[in-house]
Amino acid sequence: MTTFSTPPVNAGTIAVEELCRAARAHREYGETHGTLHPEVWQELEESTLPRAALPIQFGGLEWSVPQLLAAVRTISAADPAAGWVAAIHGPAGAFLSRLDPSVTQDFADRRLVVGGSSVPVGTAVRHGDRVRLRGRWPLVTGAPSMTLAALAAPTTEADGDSVVRWWLVSPSALSIEKDWDALGLRGSASYTLSCDTEVPLAHGIDLTGPPVIDAPMFRYPLYALLAGCIAEVARATADRALAAFTELAETTRTRYGSGSLASQPISQAAYARAHGRVQAAVALLDSATNAAWTSATLGEVPVEQVALLRSACCQMADTAEQVCRDLFDAAGSAAIHRRNGLEGCWRDAVVISRHALVAARGRQLVGAHHLTGTAAKDL
Repeated sequence: MTTFSTPPVNAGTIAVEELCRAARAHREYGETHGTLHPEVWQELEESTLPRAALPIQFGGLEWSVPQLLAAVRTISAADPAAGWVAAIHGPAGAFLSRLDPSVTQDFADRRLVVGGSSVPVGTAVRHGDRVRLRGRWPLVTGAPSMTLAALAAPTTEADGDSVVRWWLVSPSALSIEKDWDALGLRGSASYTLSCDTEVPLAHGIDLTGPPVIDAPMFRYPLYALLAGCIAEVARATADRALAAFTELAETTRTRYGSGSLASQPISQAAYARAHGRVQAAVALLDSATNAAWTSATLGEVPVEQVALLRSACCQMADTAEQVCRDLFDAAGSAAIHRRNGLEGCWRDAVVISRHALVAARGRQLVGAHHLTGTAAKDL
């Protein structure tokens, strides 16, 4: 039986610090090349972060949800693209909590870095106890560092029903198209993957089903965990925008007024409005997260808490985009220069807010619950 050594108590903190150091030092590399610097990829793979939500049976650490979210936020402050990768790889280990224990040994001898795509664009045709998986999946964040891909595709069950499952695929069976060209989160290497391969039927995961492993991390609503990590990147981006505006306002002289931008009433009002919006969104996000985590440590998380949590994640992403745009506008022509940081915050916030988990789909799930009492499986 494969055994794993337990890292020191402070190993997670040290690993995050080292990853942040590398990410901060090589931030411009990602902007230029559309992928993180090799040193950053190495620090990510060697850190404890990809094992944070991975079940212990698979060599994971099963961090608390607040600990994972704090790590994602810290990395995002150092480099938003690295934070985005952390927001994907960090919680993805929880997928394996839905696997049958009989397949544990298929993965337990590897150091897993899990990523993937939720877009069900592939096909999965069942042949006995195996599945032929074919397709082309876009926007797979952190593709260069993955040791295991989870790719969504529908398959026909034994009873004839069609169910979307996430199929676990080795990178050796994948082709990677380096086609990431978005305006923000440039270094995240969210490439397109394609494959035509066979995988065991037992390596398919229904993410909307209950976890097989009973632990607080896996009782916490999975889609809310994924959305929460996205929201933390948005939170860090909003904080960076506030800091960038503060610095810019102190050093920028206005053309038609006297004194610095910071001394102008219109700038002061814009900053206060932005700061208040961020603090309100953060308060809602933290409150909803802590309530859900407390419930997960005790047992099941009530659906009302899940709905509030998803709403809070959407609100954080929406607020970050609004704040970054408003501060960019309030800074005037000084904001257009990359060296000032505001334009980068705006670009990143726009991309973050487009992720399905915190965009229209996330809000629609919450609204459906409140208006019709329907709780979708992916709430």
